[in-house]
Amino acid sequence: MPGPMGGPMHGPVTTAKAKDFKKTTKKLIDSYLSKYKIALIVVIIFAIGSTIFTIVGPKILGNATTEVFNGIVGKMSGGSGIDFGKIAQIAIMLLCLYLLSAVFSFIQGFTMTGIAQKLTYRIRNDIAAKINKLPMNYFDKRTNGEVLSIITNDIDTLSMNLNQSITQIITAICTIIGILIMMFSISWQMTLISLVILPIAGFIVKKIVGKSQKYFIRQQEYLGHVNGQVEEIYGGLTVVKAFNAENKVSKEFEKANHELYKSGWRAQFLSGLMHPVMNFISNIGYVGVAVAGGYLAINGTITVGNIQSFIQYNKQFTRAN
Repeated sequence: MPGPMGGPMHGPVTTAKAKDFKKTTKKLIDSYLSKYKIALIVVIIFAIGSTIFTIVGPKILGNATTEVFNGIVGKMSGGSGIDFGKIAQIAIMLLCLYLLSAVFSFIQGFTMTGIAQKLTYRIRNDIAAKINKLPMNYFDKRTNGEVLSIITNDIDTLSMNLNQSITQIITAICTIIGILIMMFSISWQMTLISLVILPIAGFIVKKIVGKSQKYFIRQQEYLGHVNGQVEEIYGGLTVVKAFNAENKVSKEFEKANHELYKSGWRAQFLSGLMHPVMNFISNIGYVGVAVAGGYLAINGTITVGNIQSFIQYNKQFTRAN
């Protein structure tokens, strides 16, 4: 059906999925990321270092708590009381660890941001060169806004994911492995209690992500469509008025804008449920860990500081998953 400006009427953009995801990812790595191997190695090393320093912190903090507890108990029994000198040494060591972690995190973040921006710059240039070689029928089937959306929204999304996802994956893997080691070193019984809630959390997260993903896809589709309508309508406003099509294009825009609003609202709402749901599940785990920790502390199996450290590790472990 012809539109008010003589061109074809454009419906919502079809979902742009890679026909071969593995091949597409491999091409991205071989053609673009492979040129930044040394910088990526630096990012990996400093991300791992930052994570390790962060993981060791709660264990050392637990030692300080144990010193305070033992000092109070000793004072009540007629002893010398709290050894503030030892606590000061622990505090200084902890401060140095967190400072090193912050420095390592800054270096890996700065390096990864540079990689992402350089890679995005290259992709934009390649897309611009590709567009100049495309046949005219490609543009006849798409609005200008849809084409521009690929260069702006899609490339920005890729840049953001590259900047965040790579370091997050490395950090998450190191955090999970490191925290599991530290948790088992404190108490295998409490660790098993923490691990029990993981399948429940994974099932709920999978359901939420499955429902929200389709709305994120529709949001991206209609964002390109709305941009295309705005560009065409305002760019060809004289032609629209000449055909007396103001009401028609206004209704079409309202319909597309409404669909963008609905999909965006549902996507953000469902993704926003993730945090409170995970908090609720993690709180259940905290109750089980606290009960088990209290029982083990009474029996003299672990110290009070170990309980504090374990609760911190449990919180980090739940967040990492």
